[in-house]
Amino acid sequence: MAKEIPSVGDLRRKSEVTDDEIQAATAAYMKDEDAKPFAFKSGHSIDVAKAIEMHPQARKLLAEEATPPGLRRTMVMTAVIMGFPVRG
Repeated sequence: MAKEIPSVGDLRRKSEVTDDEIQAATAAYMKDEDAKPFAFKSGHSIDVAKAIEMHPQARKLLAEEATPPGLRRTMVMTAVIMGFPVRG
């Protein structure tokens, strides 16, 4: 059986990724949508733009100019938590 790839949320539950790191990844993307993948201290990294692209609701809401800033931030954070990081 193939080993399942953990999401950022899975890593968070295992204490391999902190809430502060998730917020930092979100803030980095909010500041610069072309930012490099965010590296967690655990050695994992995530391409936030790709995580958003893979999350249909985040992709839709972030494409709408009328989406308020707080909801934008929430959707980016949700995409990060549900996204699949790469190791090393």
